Amino acid sequence: MKTLLVTGAAGLVGTALRPLLREHYRLRLVDLQAIALQEGEETMAGDLCDSAFVQKAVAGVDAVLHLACVHGPAARFESTLGPNYQATLQLLEASHRHGVQRFVFASSHHVLGQYPADAAEFFDSLPPAPDSYYGMSKVFGEAACASYALRGGPAALVIRIGNADAQVGDARRLRIWVSIRDLAQLIRIGLEHPEVVNEIVYGVSESPRPFFANLRARELGYRPQDNAADFLASGYLDHDAMDPKTSGRDHVGGAYAAASLASVL
Repeated sequence: MKTLLVTGAAGLVGTALRPLLREHYRLRLVDLQAIALQEGEETMAGDLCDSAFVQKAVAGVDAVLHLACVHGPAARFESTLGPNYQATLQLLEASHRHGVQRFVFASSHHVLGQYPADAAEFFDSLPPAPDSYYGMSKVFGEAACASYALRGGPAALVIRIGNADAQVGDARRLRIWVSIRDLAQLIRIGLEHPEVVNEIVYGVSESPRPFFANLRARELGYRPQDNAADFLASGYLDHDAMDPKTSGRDHVGGAYAAASLASVL
């Protein structure tokens, strides 16, 4: 089995993905905090802004799944510089130096979050319009992946993740929700598909009125197993029940787009 480095492995998404990824890869789990291990896993606790630690973490792995980041609509620009910019660049550089074959980058729909929900039928082909400093950092990460992928590797798959909660909370998230098993399927495509060199796909399951057609993912063999409409939370809010001012219900990025960017300087 190949060895996969997973950053941000103690987070909600990383924790949920681990059982599915362990079926196919040996996992090297990286986070700031200690992680309780299962068979087929090893862990390294450290800061991805520490270049020496990153070099050590990447040495000997076949691929990287980069989940770690600072996120949230109130994240200040300064708070993203280390975890979202420096760490991503150092991981790519270390991967290049160590001959890592594949790099899967967890981007976000927030790179397009500032668009009004009725701006297009599908948003896949529109240029970035990030809704937050978090979204801006993901645009940078995507560009960095492309730069390395086209300069000798590692080959990169960018997954613009929608909403990966266990259940669907409201009408906006209904259009971008992804199940963990569908997300794991996309990750495996990024790690194994022979055509992947520099690709962007969307981390979304099936849904009513989706924001993203996700045609490239389907061309690469993605076949979603779940539909967001089957996973509505007990407190699900339809569009009219969502607060029009704070929920961002009429933008792709939701509350991130509704928040004032200037207020988080």
